[in-house]
Amino acid sequence: MSPRRPSGKASSGKAQELIQIRAQLRAAEERADDAEYLANLTAELGIVGDSRVIGEHVAGRLQQLTQADQICISFGTVLRGVQVVVLQGDGPLQFEVLRHQRFERAEGGVFWERIESGKPLFVDDYPCSLMALPFMVQAGLSAVAHLPFGRLAGEVGILSAFRFGVARPWTSRERTLLDATAGTLGHALQRSQNFLELDQAVGFLKALIEVTRLTAAPISLYETARRAAESMAGPAQLDLAVLAQVEGEFVSHQVQFRSAAVSGKLVHLLEQGLPRSQSLVWRSLQQNEVLFIGRDHDRPLSTEVLVNEGVRALAFVPLTVGDPARGLALIIARVGNAMPWSENDRNLFLTVAHSVQLSHERQQSMQSLREDALTDPLTRLGNRRALEAALLLGLAEARKTNSGLSLISLDLDGLKAVNDHEGHDRGDALLTGFATSLRLAFRGEDALFRVGGDEFMVLVKHPAPAGTAVSGSLARVEAALERLRSSGFGQADVSAGIATFPDDRNEAKGLLRLSDQRMYLQKQEHQASLRA
Repeated sequence: MSPRRPSGKASSGKAQELIQIRAQLRAAEERADDAEYLANLTAELGIVGDSRVIGEHVAGRLQQLTQADQICISFGTVLRGVQVVVLQGDGPLQFEVLRHQRFERAEGGVFWERIESGKPLFVDDYPCSLMALPFMVQAGLSAVAHLPFGRLAGEVGILSAFRFGVARPWTSRERTLLDATAGTLGHALQRSQNFLELDQAVGFLKALIEVTRLTAAPISLYETARRAAESMAGPAQLDLAVLAQVEGEFVSHQVQFRSAAVSGKLVHLLEQGLPRSQSLVWRSLQQNEVLFIGRDHDRPLSTEVLVNEGVRALAFVPLTVGDPARGLALIIARVGNAMPWSENDRNLFLTVAHSVQLSHERQQSMQSLREDALTDPLTRLGNRRALEAALLLGLAEARKTNSGLSLISLDLDGLKAVNDHEGHDRGDALLTGFATSLRLAFRGEDALFRVGGDEFMVLVKHPAPAGTAVSGSLARVEAALERLRSSGFGQADVSAGIATFPDDRNEAKGLLRLSDQRMYLQKQEHQASLRA
């Protein structure tokens, strides 16, 4: 008995089942291909750490899987515009210009429409679409897809796929694959931006630590400011740093560093300085406020010439508080296509300004304490501690230079009588009057001290041997006495004794002892003369 043949209906059913199986296998293979491609893309982006570095083989594989004739990937920012980084596949010559073109936001266009909307666009029949451009149609563009990624606040990008010739709609699979690719690029871009921001934050923190260390170091304000600018240069991506010093009615500028992007003309313009009435440094110091100036915002006319020389962002950072007429400030700038100041930049500059100002105030307070510790509060002359330090320093310098040094001991006769009969206010006036008379009689390089109630001392530098320096110094004492008498203290008198290095003694104690002995000897002579 012969085998039964399957009926036509059964045979047709099996054939249909076979077609379905093959379709399922093909779909599975496509899903596997897509998954493999996305895995490779993710892996490659993870290795390079920068979504802008995409291998041609990855873009080529996307082109193959989506059956696009050309794949275009662009990156940029809102301020700098976007530029093509990848252009993979064969396209008409007209599309080659994309490789060298930057698409600015202000110019608009489909790229920026998609980026700002954040939504993908698939056009299946480009020539018949409302967005069709004549030169694109002439180039043979038949279908296009634009898929944005990234954030407007940071880096952005757009993935574009083009088809030329006969129009063919984008399939669901192709749309899904392009969308997944854009999403993967966006995640990689965000990850890269996060790492960049982290590196920047670490850089800012290191700069602040360095500035804090500088403000505690025993260095001048000017040196602190110079090193602080150097510390900020890298993290804040500065191109230029200038120290500005107010000197009367003028503000002088000294360039501390410049990048290769800074023109020689710009440096020359800055080094000329400005009258303080035209300088934003002066306003910054007066207001004790950091001034931020951007190229794309309202700006004073005084900065126009700097902007014309490529300055993108300016900041004027006051480094001193108090009298702006002796103030110091820092001018920092970015040039070219650099980014404007970010919130992190501004916080860094504000913190640095505050730290340097606190350091300056601390230095002034320490200097004031040192001066108070070495100054007689009534006459504002040096006290005994200041005399001892100045005498040792003067002797060391005299030995080194083979010069002379004289020490004059003075006793202001009659102070007790003035206090007893006219009151202590009158006695204080006698002391301050004698201090003023000494200042006017002696030279600026001579050092004056009040070391006791009515005891004063003068340190005089001169050549060796002393020669006429001794008689000249005593003549200055007489001139001071005459000035004091003419100011209302007609009965005042002074006893003086002088000892000279190296003629009389070679060390501090010997000079002090001898000048005192000679002063007391003259005082005894004065007293004897009065008794007679």
